[in-house]
Amino acid sequence: MHTISYSIIAVAIGGALGALGRFFLSNYFNRVFEVHHTVYIGTMLVNILGSFLMGIVYVYVLEKQIWHPQMRSFLMVGTLGAFTTFSSFSLEAINFFERGHPWLSLAYIFGSVTLCITAVAVAIWLGRQLF
Repeated sequence: MHTISYSIIAVAIGGALGALGRFFLSNYFNRVFEVHHTVYIGTMLVNILGSFLMGIVYVYVLEKQIWHPQMRSFLMVGTLGAFTTFSSFSLEAINFFERGHPWLSLAYIFGSVTLCITAVAVAIWLGRQLF
């Protein structure tokens, strides 16, 4: 089997695991924080966690090359690509606007983007400190 075939299989398996993780963890967060059904705290927390994990994996796979390069396909493209939910995030931000809550939408957008970028930066810094 060619390397490209292994990559496709790795992305597919990782994507399935990431999507399932997103589904269960997002629903879990929403239950734990008992938020109203119009507040998407589960999606935001999954995006933050996924962004943090992306930073760690980035350091281990691409910078330090601690893990095999094919782990990039499985973890970064497949698992975390399906786990972080920016497509859902974007739709939810639009839903706030359409429901007449532009300030809530802007707070959601700003909070999610700022915290996710911060999570990646902290994870990269932390990963570099550990190795």
